[in-house]
Amino acid sequence: MLQKSRKITFILAIISAIIGVMLAVQLRSSLHPVHKESRSIAELRTTLQKELEKHKNLLADISKYNQLYYQYETALSEDESISVMKEELERNRRMAGMVEVEGEGIVLEVVDAHTPTEPILDEHMQVPVVGEYTIDDEDLRWLVNILFANGAQAVSINDHRLIATSAIRNVGAVIQIDTRTIQPPYEIKALGEPDVLLSAMKLEGVEENFQLANKKVLAEKRDKLLISANKETRVIQFMKPVKEKGDS
Repeated sequence: MLQKSRKITFILAIISAIIGVMLAVQLRSSLHPVHKESRSIAELRTTLQKELEKHKNLLADISKYNQLYYQYETALSEDESISVMKEELERNRRMAGMVEVEGEGIVLEVVDAHTPTEPILDEHMQVPVVGEYTIDDEDLRWLVNILFANGAQAVSINDHRLIATSAIRNVGAVIQIDTRTIQPPYEIKALGEPDVLLSAMKLEGVEENFQLANKKVLAEKRDKLLISANKETRVIQFMKPVKEKGDS
């Protein structure tokens, strides 16, 4: 009888331990809930669309370079090989901003927004808020990066073509691109699919950002847009040709 009582007590202890563990897990889950994704379906769909577009562009690049490789391999004569090389050189010159390019795109103009006639009062201080924020180099770099990240093939600011080595920076009270000083209003041209570029600007909140500086961005689609070549003098300082074995 005593052994049977001990067996029942042992079973009850095990059941109590299991219930205790279950209650502890439930309490911990209640105190530390799992944070679910807060983005809406529309935002996720937009993000997915952008990633699919980037994937499509990468596949197009792979196909293009595979075709170029095939052209080099199957060139039947020296003249044909030279022709393929010239075509590739011309394509690289366009990408490097060394030649004028043309195509569809958008034109953006950053202009002064309408200034309210009445001063804006701070709800805590009850005094007029004086806005001294103006457009700086960081704003322009941010806008240009959005355009390039969403498929822009060429971008210029106030007719100054941007290339891979272009620098946008504040110099005193003005903005300089490379060695050229630019003055407002700023006109930005971008070659690319107009709807994609405009959608990216809306998604990134470009209009709201420039409103902080009392500016507005006027956007216009163009079926035919011309962007001139970069006219900066390139000085090569640290590169030199590599001699192959056997060269004297």
